[in-house]
Amino acid sequence: MIIVQFHFNSWLVYFYFYCIAGWMFESTYVSLKTHKPTNRGFMKGPWLPLYGSGAILVLLVTLPYADHPVGVYFAGMIAATILEYVTGVVMVKLFKVRYWDYSYKKIQFQGHICLSSSLAWGGLSLLMVYVIHPPIVKFIAMWNENVVNILTFIVTICMVYDFTNAFREAMDLRALIVQAEELKKRMDEVVAEKKEAFAETVEERREQFAQSVAESKEQLAESRERLAESLDEKKEKFTETVNVTKERIAESVVETKEQLAARQQQREEEAILRQLRREEQVAERKEKRQETAVARKERIERSLAELTSASESIRKKMEEHSGQLLLHNPGASYFGMKEESGEIRRRLLERRKK
Repeated sequence: MIIVQFHFNSWLVYFYFYCIAGWMFESTYVSLKTHKPTNRGFMKGPWLPLYGSGAILVLLVTLPYADHPVGVYFAGMIAATILEYVTGVVMVKLFKVRYWDYSYKKIQFQGHICLSSSLAWGGLSLLMVYVIHPPIVKFIAMWNENVVNILTFIVTICMVYDFTNAFREAMDLRALIVQAEELKKRMDEVVAEKKEAFAETVEERREQFAQSVAESKEQLAESRERLAESLDEKKEKFTETVNVTKERIAESVVETKEQLAARQQQREEEAILRQLRREEQVAERKEKRQETAVARKERIERSLAELTSASESIRKKMEEHSGQLLLHNPGASYFGMKEESGEIRRRLLERRKK
């Protein structure tokens, strides 16, 4: 069991020690995480009062459960969570600044506390009570009391001065934030007024537009009526024109039919005339051919008669001289008669050809 002496100076030394240790831990952690030197905390100096307050609170609330680790765990967890929540709310209300925010966590409350942080506080409480704090008590007890008192006094003066300046700066920052909020509020009011004015202007323009649309509709209706009337007139005129055109087309069709009939009749008459002319020409040709055949026949008959008479005369001559010729030259008479008969045959053939 841990023996704790309830001496104010000792607890004040513990408070300062954990303030400095907490600052060293958090500044180192954040610097390594952000890859740049970072001074964490509300004040300028190397201390974080939240860690000192949390450590003292955990040590005090866990005193009744010092022999029960489970009790130490839950007591430290609850006390540190309450301190973290109260500090966060006070900082936001007082300085209008949020120094940490757990809103990104799944299980959290108002961004000030979260489940993972509370569980970590319980583990740190066990570490504080059973591991960290006993050696520190022994270490501080080894120091000279006067030296400890002087160092405590110096640290107190420095921390009070730092806290005063930090508080003043925080209040100035709060004033700026308040002014910014008021300015934002005024800007919101101005924007709201402008919105209202714009809405009124838009409404007026909408009414004007609606009125102009109504007037345009009336004008459009009148234009439609005029257009309908003009269309009716044009339809009537078009119907009349179509009827007249139909009549003219019908008349022209009748005339064309008559002309075609006349032309067809004329063509038929011309065809008949041509046929008659052809028949007349054929008849004339037949008559001419008949006359030519008759003439040829007559010429042939005359030629035959002449040939017959000539052959008769030749025959007589041959009979008259046959006796004498045969006596003197039988071969000559034979050949002479043959030549005369061939000449007669040739003439007869020529006349037939003619």
